[in-house]
Amino acid sequence: MKSPTEESYSQFQEAYNFFNERLFDSELPACLITFQRQKRIMGYVSLERWINNKQEYTHELAINPEYFANYPLIEICQTLCHEMVHVWQAQYGNAGRRGYHNKEWANKMIAIGLMPSTTGKPGGDIVGEHVADYILADGKFLIAFNELAASGFQVTWMDRYPVVRQETRTVT
Repeated sequence: MKSPTEESYSQFQEAYNFFNERLFDSELPACLITFQRQKRIMGYVSLERWINNKQEYTHELAINPEYFANYPLIEICQTLCHEMVHVWQAQYGNAGRRGYHNKEWANKMIAIGLMPSTTGKPGGDIVGEHVADYILADGKFLIAFNELAASGFQVTWMDRYPVVRQETRTVT
């Protein structure tokens, strides 16, 4: 029987591996997935934030557990994939200044089936400091998520004091 730590973190590692294979052709490096609570932030990436005793670096991909209880699984996975695009850009592209979502990042989001939008809805700018996204109906993300959900994947541990559901997601 897994401990709550092993169970909760292994679920996110499983999802990361699954989406890495389906949406990124298994090109993304391993990273350290953490749970972090920051107001109004569902997730973020901190590049080369961790180092081991062999002087090897890895990125931190943080997910906010305060959202697990009141947000659908698809939006949690959507946030994970949004952050995975930041990891992709760090490996293969040219990231904008800290916190800025540039055109290269936006194009990769669209390629995986997530439409960037500063409003989180159709019509918003696709680049900027604070960019959310919405799911493209015919995109790769939705197809992949449906496959993952059909496998029985779920998040089993949730914060007892979750954030109240808001209309617009905020991700970085």
